[in-house]
Amino acid sequence: MIKVSDQSDIERIVRLVNKYLEPHQPADFRLEVQTKGIQKEEDWYYVLVEPNREDARSYEYYGRLAEAEMDLQEHENVKVLLVPTLPSGN
Repeated sequence: MIKVSDQSDIERIVRLVNKYLEPHQPADFRLEVQTKGIQKEEDWYYVLVEPNREDARSYEYYGRLAEAEMDLQEHENVKVLLVPTLPSGN
């Protein structure tokens, strides 16, 4: 895997992920796309997604990430794996 360094490519992927993730956002917290660390392997992008609430449980949003991935691939023909991360606790 290589880190994506082309800023326009990063912006395009983040914009698409946000667009397709929006309909799947939980009601009581947000899933936030992390713009740093986007990686690519062949034709797959790996994008980190973090809940903005520390007590969010992964089972509350794993299915939502999968739905957004499928929608994005179906409508935009872009292969993205949304990788859940733990809240940073900032």
